[in-house]
Amino acid sequence: MEKLDSFNPRTGGLVGSVVVTEPDEIPMVVDKSRAAFYEWSALSHAERRKYLKAFKRTLLGNMDRVATLLHEEAGKDLADAFLGDVCPAIGVVDYYARRAERLLRPRRASTWPMSFLIRGWTEYHPRGVVAVIPAYNFPMILTMVSIVPALAAGCSVVFKPSELTPLTGQLIGDLVQEAGLPAGLVQVIHGAAATGAALVGSDVDLVVFTGSPRTGRKVAAEAAEKLTPTILELGGKDAMIVLDDADIVQAARGAVWAGTLNAGQVCISVERVYVSEAIYEEFLDEMERAWGEITAGSGDSRDVGAIIDPKQIEIVDGHVADALARGATLRRGGHQVTSTSGSFYEPTLLTDVDHSMKVMSAETFGPVVAVMQVPDEESAIRLANDSPYGLHGSVWSKDKRRAATVASRLHTGTVAINDHMINLYVPDLPFGGVKDSGYGMELGPEGIRSFCYAQSFTSPRWASTSRILLGGRWNPRRFGPRYWRNFARLLYRW
Repeated sequence: MEKLDSFNPRTGGLVGSVVVTEPDEIPMVVDKSRAAFYEWSALSHAERRKYLKAFKRTLLGNMDRVATLLHEEAGKDLADAFLGDVCPAIGVVDYYARRAERLLRPRRASTWPMSFLIRGWTEYHPRGVVAVIPAYNFPMILTMVSIVPALAAGCSVVFKPSELTPLTGQLIGDLVQEAGLPAGLVQVIHGAAATGAALVGSDVDLVVFTGSPRTGRKVAAEAAEKLTPTILELGGKDAMIVLDDADIVQAARGAVWAGTLNAGQVCISVERVYVSEAIYEEFLDEMERAWGEITAGSGDSRDVGAIIDPKQIEIVDGHVADALARGATLRRGGHQVTSTSGSFYEPTLLTDVDHSMKVMSAETFGPVVAVMQVPDEESAIRLANDSPYGLHGSVWSKDKRRAATVASRLHTGTVAINDHMINLYVPDLPFGGVKDSGYGMELGPEGIRSFCYAQSFTSPRWASTSRILLGGRWNPRRFGPRYWRNFARLLYRW
């Protein structure tokens, strides 16, 4: 059997191995998931809630086990493993265990202008077998934001973790079993592109993919062959707008933290900053002070962590080199760390940038922050929206009403005011992007309903409504065009 090895990006050492799932095995896996779905979907919300609560208790009891593996396999600082993966993942389980029944309660519809004749309502039913393919940068939370609402909705799940973090995916599957969830309900398969393509092309009912726009388009095209719906989260190039009345210290230090957390391998990290010229120099001074307090590869609280995929360093380095060749100024960092056997890149600060540079247009996905001076608020908004991506952004101002007005003009799925990335800690808020950042929503009411199909109903209050409107019989017709013309005028004249 072919093995898939997992390596520690901090040291380059082998962490462990898993057995690869061959593409021709996928149909049997999906069939098993289908059988589990029929039993799981027949349970009441209250019955499924008991299982989700058991899963939450299992996660709470294994927090250190999960965080340690994330430290070893994804190169995360232990504190960041809890902050970015473990804690929000438990929060998602808790949220849907508590709220799923209410969120999926049948919705009573307004039947105007037929309210006196019919009643209407909508029910939400689970789609079936869900294929989940998460990314490697947050292998715990990016998996849980899909499988948990899917389970809460009544679906079964087959998921393929990234080939760079297969052990974390396997651990999630093991914890599902330890929690006592039904056999076959959540199945883990392993492999690279061929395995993922086989899963997308199999007899599943919904595909959830997190990754690059390039791969996302392939996933969407493959799924479209069978008209399988998809939810795509395809990265971002998130902008931070710092207005002239912002708290400079908080904004500058927030930019450093949100730009280098997890070595910048966050789809909603700060990659480009637009700062009002009135406070630009002071803001940069504060950023440089904060920059001096972080480093790569130290292994302590100053550590920004390792680059999980060694190939990504070439992309990061290429973006920095392109910016410098086009006139950018390198304030900090700008090089791969060569003193360790792991994959590290220096936290990098660039200024004098413009939108001709890759660092301002393409997703860098590394610890690089580019800062651009802007003359006014309108320029900041225009430049922030001048991107093929639209996932997340932030606006910084002491005037919260002003900040909210600016935030609402950003073409992104989520926005934070005087903060960044915090939205994922609020599971009642839907999360998703626009433009090249994908489509579909996870989390919140919209998130769980994404795993359902809506079924709408009407029921007559007395006799069949259409028969009443037709004058007591269906055929032959009793009324002609003049009747219907007057009927429309009577109902809609105002």
